[in-house]
Amino acid sequence: MIDAESELVVDCDWHYQDSFKEVAEYMPEPWYTKYKNSNWDDAGVKQNLSSFFPTSTGDRQNYGKVLREHSNYPEEPEDPERVTEGMDFLDIDVSLQISHLILAMGGVTADDERVQAFTKGYIEYMLEEVLDPDEGVYGLAPMPYGDVEASLDILERVEDEEAYVGACFVTAGASPPLGNRKYDPIYERCEEMDFPVVYHTGGSGLDEYVRAGYQEMIETHTLGFLESNMSQIVSVACQGVPEKYPDLDIVFMESGVTYIPGLVSRLDEEYLKRPEEAPLLDTRPSEYITDFYFGTQPLEVSARNDLLELCFDMIGTDRLLYASDYPHWDFDSPSIINELPMLDDDERRAILGGNALEVFEI
Repeated sequence: MIDAESELVVDCDWHYQDSFKEVAEYMPEPWYTKYKNSNWDDAGVKQNLSSFFPTSTGDRQNYGKVLREHSNYPEEPEDPERVTEGMDFLDIDVSLQISHLILAMGGVTADDERVQAFTKGYIEYMLEEVLDPDEGVYGLAPMPYGDVEASLDILERVEDEEAYVGACFVTAGASPPLGNRKYDPIYERCEEMDFPVVYHTGGSGLDEYVRAGYQEMIETHTLGFLESNMSQIVSVACQGVPEKYPDLDIVFMESGVTYIPGLVSRLDEEYLKRPEEAPLLDTRPSEYITDFYFGTQPLEVSARNDLLELCFDMIGTDRLLYASDYPHWDFDSPSIINELPMLDDDERRAILGGNALEVFEI
């Protein structure tokens, strides 16, 4: 086991708990005025009925969920200084900030420019108030991928900003799925910029995006994160995104690791029966998917050791990125990697930081 405090640790999934009130100051009109006149005021970090985006059972603040102090969002907006305080607390050297609020964008079905306005405001807010490469605080630029031109505008805005090191696609609610040719201009631009594409699951509210009727968060939190990522992995692989953009680094975040062997095994079986339906692929889907990178959180440490070892072996320790999900209530500290018995010290160092340095060129 290594001394994690003395090793470099890169956290690839830190959620900046942005609030609508603060980001609204940076939103373009008419959305700033709409928000200002909404009387929503300051809802802190909570995404409740005063939210700008829709909510679902995936929102732990709604519908009388089990209340625990450590699992509730704070009443007040985030303080940027809490990022570096949290990094010190977890002994993390570099963090990649992902918007907390943007995870609910998939629930927006109205044909308006809410998501575009938020992402533009978020980019400027984070540059002005939060991101600081000298302190190891970097960001992933959220993509309003439903509007390709707006996404390209975001990429152009951040291209020369050292603080942004990748593009973030929220996987929940993406329709058509993210392997569709509609998104090719975004992928092409990311490849040109050497910007990794980070697919982040969002909204455990399966009932919001797929089917209605679930009653409890335990159901949708179990299934929703998996469904969102699995649906996009299948689409991205089968529609040949890795073949069309071979230099594009692809990362999937926040669904753990145990789902991957089952998914790729089933997808390979389907491919062998109907390869003509994936004409861009030169080999089995698993060969492409195991070239993707995967964030480790929430790591299923309650699983059997031999199952976890099989998952790490199938994915490859050079393809795993430590991710905390901090400050969300179910975050993983670096010790969760350091204490895995099947890893040697070089593998621990790679997962905790070395792989991320290479992918994000930090």
